[in-house]
Amino acid sequence: MVDPNLVDTYVVGKEGFIVGLCEALGLPETFNQALESVNGRPTDIPYGVDAMIMMVNMCDDHVALSRLNEYYGDCDLEGLFHYPVQLEQINDDRFGGFLDLLFEAGCRKLYTQIAAKAVTLYGIKINNINFDTPSKVMWGQYETDEGTLGVVKMDFGHSKDKRNDKKQIKYALGCADGFVVDARVLSGNMDDKTYNKETLNELDSTLNNLNVSKDSFYYIADSALFSEDNLTIAAGKEIKLITRMPDNVLVAKNSIEEAVHQLEALQTITIDNSKEKGSRYRIMEKICEYAGHNLSLAICYSESLRPSKERTIRKAVTKESDKISGIIKTLSKRNFACEEDANLEISKLTGKALKKVAFHDVTYSIRKEERRRRGRPSKTKDESQPQGYKYFVDVKSTANERKITDAIDRDSCFVLCSNDTALHGDAMLKEYKTQDTVEKKFQQLKSPQFVNSIYLEAPKRIEAFSYLMMLCMLVMSLAEYVVRRGLKEDNDIILGPNKRKMKRPTQRAIYDIFYSVRIRLVRYPDRPWERTFVKPLNDSIKKVLKYLHIPEDTFIMARRN
Repeated sequence: MVDPNLVDTYVVGKEGFIVGLCEALGLPETFNQALESVNGRPTDIPYGVDAMIMMVNMCDDHVALSRLNEYYGDCDLEGLFHYPVQLEQINDDRFGGFLDLLFEAGCRKLYTQIAAKAVTLYGIKINNINFDTPSKVMWGQYETDEGTLGVVKMDFGHSKDKRNDKKQIKYALGCADGFVVDARVLSGNMDDKTYNKETLNELDSTLNNLNVSKDSFYYIADSALFSEDNLTIAAGKEIKLITRMPDNVLVAKNSIEEAVHQLEALQTITIDNSKEKGSRYRIMEKICEYAGHNLSLAICYSESLRPSKERTIRKAVTKESDKISGIIKTLSKRNFACEEDANLEISKLTGKALKKVAFHDVTYSIRKEERRRRGRPSKTKDESQPQGYKYFVDVKSTANERKITDAIDRDSCFVLCSNDTALHGDAMLKEYKTQDTVEKKFQQLKSPQFVNSIYLEAPKRIEAFSYLMMLCMLVMSLAEYVVRRGLKEDNDIILGPNKRKMKRPTQRAIYDIFYSVRIRLVRYPDRPWERTFVKPLNDSIKKVLKYLHIPEDTFIMARRN
């Protein structure tokens, strides 16, 4: 009989899942090779294990590096990381030095190596990449690396979090069907047009790394991609683009106006979103020339967008009506000495105060009234003749429903463009709608459940730490992509929390199904310790492990051979 004092049980599913996936991708070996070449001497804990210690914490309940010892306080470290790690070895000095070495080894280089391994290992075919940049507010005071090349800067810039009073850092993500295949950490003041320009110039290297042919590939991004320079770079490198043309471009304005006046005659298509609900669009196609480049345009009217645009326009109509009413009320109390002054006031109104009236028809008229002497009528003077005249400006307005409807229709439209003139409008829209996948990653990146704050001061450590965050996103998004693909091919489901049946589980749902994995550890004094499952793995967990090439014994093995 085993002494109960030598037996412990641990909940290790979520943590073990992240470690198992990292090991399937060869992440520990990649880190070991890269960082050992920088350090030049052996280390007590392999650098790949250091990386996984930090990444497990990032994916779970992120705490500061100084509290990692506390986070892993009740954990079977050797069983989890497959290496004899002691709790006292986990301290912020270790991980500060690790981040310094990671920066020196080249963070992005390591990221691209692991992304390429994932694409090869799981046979992922990439047809397009969606690029975009979120920003993250930084609350602290940061050291500077004056004269150090390649270090990102915490700086003021256009804040997508509406916090222009705070410094920020920016992240650049490239997603293929929701899988984060490319990532960069940017200084806080880098604008999106510059980022797209740099990314286009580096795209050949990125595609070669991912083994992607440019023949059927599309670079997809929001309107920040649209510029004469970027179109020229893309043409020179034979890169096919899909982007949104900014609404203030004359070609876009004219095209939207043209589409609005023939909505009923436009082609109608339905595109399923992530929840498998169809969104209806009407599309007008045309070819145009912009800055010497021939572009295919798809002017898209979104029926699902219309209700929100109508609410916005109706609020603007009410605001405009209130403004006109205020002017009418003020004018009702004013009179003018002559008709010329009244006309001058009308000119001021039409030239300034009411110049931008968009939704009302406004008419102006001058009303003339006799001016008579104040007080009681005189008994001696003839009062039948007025003393003079006074003039009033009358303003009347009525809401113009036609203008309102046209404005709603215009705001429900957007213009997509591509330098591939053979691309039809419906195909262009379907490709562009995949941009939602990268935008959803922003929610994860900013979620407190992922990483709430970066408790570092040195910019190079923040940059290295940020690339570890991106690797966490790569690992989690990879799990989502591969599991969804496997379930679709097998026409199967997995059971999530509360026994919910899932055909397309999210990465969070996949992560959470491992909550039930518990192991029993027996610390024999005279022979190797033994790890066993408290209860067998359920079918859903086994399916996920199978799709991701993770061995089922990853939770109970002591060391990786």
